[in-house]
Amino acid sequence: MKLNVSLPRLSADETFKNKLSVATKFFLDELNVSVRMQNTLNIKINVRKTVLKRYTYGTCTIKANGSQSTKDYTIILSDNFNEFDQLLTLAHECVHIEQQVTKRLQIRKWSSDNKIHARWNNVEMGEYLVDVPYEEAGWETEAREKEDALVRKFYSKVIQRQGSWLEHFGVNK
Repeated sequence: MKLNVSLPRLSADETFKNKLSVATKFFLDELNVSVRMQNTLNIKINVRKTVLKRYTYGTCTIKANGSQSTKDYTIILSDNFNEFDQLLTLAHECVHIEQQVTKRLQIRKWSSDNKIHARWNNVEMGEYLVDVPYEEAGWETEAREKEDALVRKFYSKVIQRQGSWLEHFGVNK
């Protein structure tokens, strides 16, 4: 996996950059995204202060390419929240990556109406985030259900035993 983490200007917190890198790998492993699939992914994580709406914790780009599996993702995390909330958001967005690479979530632009449509678990859901509100979308519900457990498992397995796990994920102390 090619992973690039970018922090806000004048921020040089290498420990947090490493934590985001290790967390991304951990979350994808926990979500059963195969190593083979992970090796094809290009993920950029940008932590930013001003590009998101006021109460938005983060976003993940989802290309409208239908049933083709997307390999390039950009995750934007808000710098206005604490580390736990940022990791929670990263876990949430990693669930969306898993949904896309397994083709359970497909986003496509229809030529008939020139609008973006969603397919969730092989069921057409209509116009993306219009016909199904964000709060009720199955892919969002699933991501919200999994995010907390992923972060808690990350803290218990990785952060508490940092040395050996950081080495396991190829990050030096």
